[in-house]
Amino acid sequence: MNIDKILNKLKKKETLETNDLKLLLEKGAELLKSEPNIVHVTSPVAIVGDVHGQFYDLLKIFEINGDVGDKKYIFLGDYVNRGTFSILSFGYLLALKIKFPDQIIMLRGNHECRSLCEVYGLKNEIERVYSNTDPLDWLIETFCTLPLGAIINNSILCIHGGISELIETITDIETIDRFREVPKSGKFTDLLWSDPTEEVQLYKESPRGAGVLFGKKVLNQFLEKSNLTSIVRSHMMTEEGYKYHFGEEKCLTLFSCPKYCYYGTNVGAVLNIDKDLNRSLKVFEAVPDEERDLSFVCLDKK
Repeated sequence: MNIDKILNKLKKKETLETNDLKLLLEKGAELLKSEPNIVHVTSPVAIVGDVHGQFYDLLKIFEINGDVGDKKYIFLGDYVNRGTFSILSFGYLLALKIKFPDQIIMLRGNHECRSLCEVYGLKNEIERVYSNTDPLDWLIETFCTLPLGAIINNSILCIHGGISELIETITDIETIDRFREVPKSGKFTDLLWSDPTEEVQLYKESPRGAGVLFGKKVLNQFLEKSNLTSIVRSHMMTEEGYKYHFGEEKCLTLFSCPKYCYYGTNVGAVLNIDKDLNRSLKVFEAVPDEERDLSFVCLDKK
């Protein structure tokens, strides 16, 4: 497989032939499988939150923040659903992962599962582009190989969602069997679905129907037991593209798809962390509607 050819095709928003897509996903899954649940990363590094199939805005992130290869990136999950270009978004990042395996870390989000992909856009997109749902099975298989977290300089934990009573230390994440669908409950589910809240110090039932809401006290306990300083997570839409919780820098939410679902009023944000763990946020607007071509290059399938 010529990975540069694949990258160029995807960047031009062209649909991959079925065989090329399958090969890309197989090679990507093989690489991702070799990584542990928690990947250790050395700064400097940039962190990106939810992408949700907004491919034009994903390309803008690299435009304003630097290309993979020149910069190291951690993506916090939710590459698919909601937006128009889920296949392109995930495929492009996976191709970059294959070309620059040590320069891009891709984590799993709650949307990287069959149940949500069948409801929130990916399945319909696949049927529209490929006229059958075989690629959905291949994508789900690849999603099940994505790591669950990353730790920067033994200090900052990057995850998609949050913690729970079942996740007291990093060891509880390291021992999860991730090579499967996300279950309806348990620490795997909580890791991808939980959110911080100012309403309680401990835990509270989540209105999402999965995961929990966690407070400042239990977050501090988790960080202390795990010898960490903070977490960076995504999973929540924020108008400003980011939000610090609990009045300090121990918990940061990043959201990187501006104008969410193409009608929101929010901006997106990327967090850059330098070699000394100093932070700088880059906030950006969505690509204007008139510059988005929302058509597809559909292929006749043999």
